[in-house]
Amino acid sequence: MSYPDPQVVEHAIAAVEALRGSAVEHEHRYRHLIEAVHPAHRAGATNLLHYLAVRQHDVRDLQRQLASLGLSSLGRMERCALSSLDAVLCALDALARRPGGRAPGEPPTTFTSGESLLDEHTAALLGEGRPERQTRVMVTLPTDVGKGEIRRLLEGGMEVARINCSKGDAGEWAELVGRLRGVARKLGIRCKILCDIAGPNPRVSKIVGDPPRVSLPDSGARARIWLCKDVKHARASLGDAGGDDALLVGCTIPEIIDDLRPGHRVFYDDGKLGGTVTLLAEGAALIEVDFARQGSVKLKPGKGLNFPDTELGIPSLTPKDLEDLDFIAQSADMVGLSFVRSPSDVERVQAELEARGAAHLGIVLKVETTPAFEQLPRLLLAAMRSERVGVMLARGDMAVEMGFVRLAEVQEELLWLCEAALVPAIWATQVLESLNKTGVPTRGEVTDAAMSSRAECVMLNQGENIVATVGFMVDVLQRMQQHQDKKRALMRPLSVSRLE
Repeated sequence: MSYPDPQVVEHAIAAVEALRGSAVEHEHRYRHLIEAVHPAHRAGATNLLHYLAVRQHDVRDLQRQLASLGLSSLGRMERCALSSLDAVLCALDALARRPGGRAPGEPPTTFTSGESLLDEHTAALLGEGRPERQTRVMVTLPTDVGKGEIRRLLEGGMEVARINCSKGDAGEWAELVGRLRGVARKLGIRCKILCDIAGPNPRVSKIVGDPPRVSLPDSGARARIWLCKDVKHARASLGDAGGDDALLVGCTIPEIIDDLRPGHRVFYDDGKLGGTVTLLAEGAALIEVDFARQGSVKLKPGKGLNFPDTELGIPSLTPKDLEDLDFIAQSADMVGLSFVRSPSDVERVQAELEARGAAHLGIVLKVETTPAFEQLPRLLLAAMRSERVGVMLARGDMAVEMGFVRLAEVQEELLWLCEAALVPAIWATQVLESLNKTGVPTRGEVTDAAMSSRAECVMLNQGENIVATVGFMVDVLQRMQQHQDKKRALMRPLSVSRLE
C-alpha cells in the first residue's frame, strides 16, 4: 500500500470541502447578523458563524484521518475557522498531487490576525495588561476596602476591579471608585472597573416554621416546602393543603411562583438543597425535597434560589438595576449583566446605556443559567453590537442549573465559542477560594487556577487572604503561559527531560 493512501486523502478532501461549503453557506444565511454588529466585530462575527457551522457536524473520524496524514486535525481552529479549512485543503491537494492551486477567497481571519484581533478586543475591554502574562486578574472589592490593601492588590497584579452592585449603595461605590482611581494614579497603574448589576436574582425572603430547617428522614419520606408569594397569609389560604409540617418560604420575586409548573426543579443556596414542584395552589407551589447536603439544611433569608426548568416571565432589569446604571454610566468602564437570558435582555441594557450617554461602556455577559448557555451564539452577536464585549463564566449558578458533570464540558464550550467570536472570556467563581479564605489551597483548585490561563481574565472574590491569593494566581498564570495557549500545548525546554 502506498503512503499516503490515495483513498484516505480523497475522502478527507471531500469531507473538508463539505465543511467549508457549510461554513460559507452559514455566513450567507446569517449575513444580516454580521452586518448588525459593531465594525470592530465583523471579522469575529463572521468567524463565529463559520465555526458554528463546522461544529454542527461530527468530524471526529475526519480528525483521525487528518492526524494520520500528519496534518492539522482542526482541533484548534477557533480563531480562524475558514482559513484553517483552506490550509488543510491546500495540504491535502499537495498530498493528492492535484495540479494548480485553489482560489478560496479572503477568509475573515487568519491564524495571525485572529490572535491579534482577540488581543485588541481584550485590551479594549480589560486594559493593556502586563507584559509578563496575557491573562488579566480581576478582584471583587468590598466597599470598605482601604487604600493600603488597594495598593497591595495593584502592585501584586490586579488589573480589573469588580464592584458587586447587589451589595452597598451608590454613595459607597463612589467612595470606593475614588479611592481606587486615586491609588492607581499614584502608582501609575491603570485599573479597569467592572460593575455587576444584580438583575432579577430571586432569593428567600421570609420563612415561617420552627425550626427553619429541612431534614430528610431516614424512612425515605420527603420533606416538603411551600414556596409562597405571601408568607404571612399563606397558611390560611392554603387550608388543609398546607399541612402542619411544611415550611412556608417566601421569594423576593413573587411573580416567579406563577411561572412554576409540576416537575420543575428548585434549588436553594448554590444547590445545598433541591426539590421538585409537585403541586400548585393559589399563590404557592409545593416542593418535595429530593436532597439536602449532609441530610439537613437550615434555611435563611437572603439565600439564592434557582429555577433551571422554569421560563421566567420577569423583566431582565429591575428598578434597582436602572438606578444603579445611573451610577455605572458615570463611574465604571464596563457593566456586568447578571442572569442574562435572551438577546432582548442585552438590547435593553444597550438602549439604557445609550440613553445615559454611555454606549461606550463595555458589556460583560454573565453566563450563569441554562437559557443563557443555550442562546450563547445569539447573545454574543447581540452584545457585539457594542464595541467592547466580554463573557464571564459564572460557574456557581451554572453548576446548580446544569449539574456538575455537565459543567465540566460546558465551561470548555464557552471558552471555544468566545474564542471563535474573538471576544475575551473571564473565568470566575470560587477560584482559589480555599487559599483566599484559609491561606491553604486545595489540590483541585490549583488545577482549576491553571485552567484559567486559557481565559483572557480570571476573577477572584474578596477574602481575608486576597493579596496573597493574587500573588499565587499571578505566579500560576506566568508559569502556565509557557506551557499553554488556549487549547494549544506549547513545548518549552523541560529540565526534567535531561537524563544526566
